[in-house]
Amino acid sequence: MDPQPRHRRASPWLFAACVALYLGLVGPWLISAASTLAVTVGLVLLVALLAWAWRLFGHTFTQGK
Repeated sequence: MDPQPRHRRASPWLFAACVALYLGLVGPWLISAASTLAVTVGLVLLVALLAWAWRLFGHTFTQGK
């Protein structure tokens, strides 16, 4: 009997919900803000989502046959 791993992978559904939230509400508001700090935070969140996508789905695209 194999023990369960200590950490579980994040759900693709949680990722999809975060992307929808970012694209629908947070991202456009932050990136179009007048404040440089708000734009920077918006871009940092976008990079974090892209890194999360790479960790979540990257193995699908990099594995050979």
